[in-house]
Order: sequence, then C-alpha cells, then structure tokens
Amino acid sequence: MKNDKEIVGTLLGFDDFVNMLLEDVTEYESTPEGRRITKLDQILLNENSGNIHLPMSYKIIEAPVISIQCDWNETLRSAKGEAWVSCKYRGQNSAHGKITSQGLSQGIPSLTVTDNFVVDSISKSTIQIKYLSSSTLYVFIAPDRSYNSAHNKSVISCDVTPNGLCVSACTDNKLQVWDTKTGVIRRTLEGHVGNVYKCRFFPSGIVALSGGADMQLKIWSAETGQCPVTLSGHTAAITDFCIVERGRNIISVSKDGFAKLWDCGMSACLADLVNHKSAINCCCLTVTSGNIKIEDPEIASSNREIGTKDKLLIVGCEDGGVFVVAVWNRKEIQSQSLESAVNCITSLGDQYLVGCQNGQILMFKIGEGVNEPALCWFESNSAILSVLCYNEIGFFAGRADGSCTYFDVSSDHEHRIQLTGPDCDPIYDIAFDGTFIYTACRDAVVRKYDVAKVIESIFMC
Repeated sequence: MKNDKEIVGTLLGFDDFVNMLLEDVTEYESTPEGRRITKLDQILLNENSGNIHLPMSYKIIEAPVISIQCDWNETLRSAKGEAWVSCKYRGQNSAHGKITSQGLSQGIPSLTVTDNFVVDSISKSTIQIKYLSSSTLYVFIAPDRSYNSAHNKSVISCDVTPNGLCVSACTDNKLQVWDTKTGVIRRTLEGHVGNVYKCRFFPSGIVALSGGADMQLKIWSAETGQCPVTLSGHTAAITDFCIVERGRNIISVSKDGFAKLWDCGMSACLADLVNHKSAINCCCLTVTSGNIKIEDPEIASSNREIGTKDKLLIVGCEDGGVFVVAVWNRKEIQSQSLESAVNCITSLGDQYLVGCQNGQILMFKIGEGVNEPALCWFESNSAILSVLCYNEIGFFAGRADGSCTYFDVSSDHEHRIQLTGPDCDPIYDIAFDGTFIYTACRDAVVRKYDVAKVIESIFMC
C-alpha cells in the first residue's frame, strides 16, 4: 500500500538506493468515480519521490455498474409500484436498493429510494441514478418501441436504414426485411440452409447481404426478395463481413481462419487477406490515417478491386489474436495477442475498439509498433457480444447479461447511459439509422431507442 494506492507485482530486486523494482505490475487506486486499475510493465518504488513508472503503461477504468429492473418505466407509473436497483464493482458483492413510486404528478412518478442510492431525475423514458459512494451517474433509457412480431427466437443480427427498413436474422433460420414504422414484414429472404449470423444493408439501402452457418454469402434485393448472387469459398461458418464503399467488393471472415476479398459482380474471390490458425469471429474496415503509408502491392491487383487503396481490415479471433491488414497490398500493419477471445470489433476515428469474452473493452491506436491499448474498460466480467461506434465520440457495447451501455471517449466523463428492456437476455447486435439505436436480443425482440438528446445533455453540456 502507498497512500490511496495498492500496488501488486513480481519483485525483481532492489536498486543501489534500496528501492524495489517490480514487473507485471497492477496499480489499484481509489477515486470518487470508483476503483482505477493501471497495468505497468515495470515500476520502481521510490519512498521519497513517489513511484517511477518504467516503461509504457495503460489505464483500466473500473467504474461501478448500476443496474435497474428491466420494466422500471412501467412499474413506477403505478402508485406503490416498485423497481429494484443494484450497484456492483467488479469482483465485489452487489449493493441492492429499491425505488418506490408514490403516484404520478403531472404524468411523472414521485419516488422514494432506499439508502445508498439517489434518483437525480426521472421522465417518461429516462431515469438518472447515482450510488452514494461513487460520482458515476447512470442514465437509464426505456425503449421508444419494441418489435416482437418479426421473429419467434433469438435475434442475432440486425441492420436498419434511414428510410425505415430493417433486416434481421434469428436462430430459427429466418431472415426478414420489415418496416420500422409499422413493424410489418415486407419480405422473407429464403435460401440459406443454416442460421444466418450476420446481415447488413449495402449503402443503397435496398440491397442486403447475409452470411452464416452454410458458409455462403448471399446478396438480396430487399424490394423483391430475390437473391441474384451467392458467394461460396469458405470451408466453415461465416461469422462477419465488411462492405467496401458502395459495395462492388466485400470482405468476409470465417471460422476457417480466412478473410476473403470478393468481387460481387463476378461472384468471385479475389484474394485471401488473412489466413490464421484460429477462427475469426469479427472484422471491420477503416481508412488509413496520415501516419501509415500503404505501399503498392508486389503483384498488381485486379481491376475488379475497387476502393481498397486506403482501407485497413481489422479482424478479431477466437484465440485472442487481433490483426490490422492493409487491404491494398495484403500486408500486416499491426497485431495484438490478447488474453481472451475477441467477439466484436469496430473502428473509432484513428483507433479501434475490441470487445472480449472476459468482459474487457480495449481501445488501440492504429499504427505500426503499437502494442499497448490506449485505454481499457473492465467494469464487468460479462462477455462483450456487440459494439457500435456512435458519431465518433463514443460507443455502445452489448453484453451477455443483457446490458447495453454507452461509453464516451471524447472527455474524462465516467458517466454511463444504459438501454433497458431485456431481462438478462444477451444483446447480440446493435444498429443505428442516423436517428435511433436498435438492439437485437435473445428474447426475440428488436428494440428502438431515442438516445441523441440524452447523450448531448450528459456529455456535451
């Protein structure tokens, strides 16, 4: 222990002044926002001048996780209605409380709350809660609308367009196109012989792409339901894909360990971009920044390859591997070897976010020689199953415990926005239509949330 810090590491020895040299160090610090954890390669404990950190370190954020009853917005509108609330630091026991409604005043519940919790404010669709021993504020948002007619089983992927179309897939091998304004199913896309693991719209919003257990990619007309293109070549299930610019080329990843670049017009594979020993679970595309120079390929690319000169492919693997590859010349730019399987990945400006099975969210800066994350959120052991960049200032992360939380990266805020509705059912996918956030859940429901004003009021004031 040193002041308000606890330092744990392996003792290497002492210097000439009898200061301890430690390696593989974890530094725990108590702050008003919660417990901070910093990982260090080495540290020199100096009694007089403080700790000397050697060489690079990164910060781990461990704010408390506050949870609330999934249907709080309904139960608290009734007199004497109750909703539970809890607060948990990772690795510690939960603190529990109860919120009780005393009735409505001008349509808004009047509340009492048990010790240790404070309700800052409440509206028809939001409630703000603090735990007294922490300054972290949680804002809970109830769904604007829930769609439960498109599927009868777990919804594992969804995508939406600004024009009001949604494509979604469930574990009953149903791939549906439906209207987000009415909830009416427009088309059922039939052709896959196994579950679809991923579905997305092309930028046009009228053509969809899907891939899954049958090792095939299919391109669909959302207007007619026809499938004019099927891409075959993987030898195991397709887990994810990216659409390159307007969609003449796409990139898919699979449990077979390959990332393949496809020409949609010719229904042909142009190249293998990655060949890894482990299953690839996820991928994303980003654009190179000024600090990365992409050389021309040694062998000229096909003239069927469009828009890849400035693109970087980032893949996450079951064995914890993360690889950044220049699509244009097929060369690896950056790689990481993490402790846990990588379930999801997305780009955020000149950085990328990795969601792991052990509950960690890691943010890396893109660049050659970057081996340490810039930041790590480790607030829960629940697996990260989905992650979505939001307006380049933050991101949403969906977990196996049913939580879907917004994290801001544009400031030092440690406040959280959490989308409610699921009752501990995992969030498999998250989508954004330019206005609303949509979540795909194991309970067979797609939920829509209005988040823009809340994020602006909490993080941009």
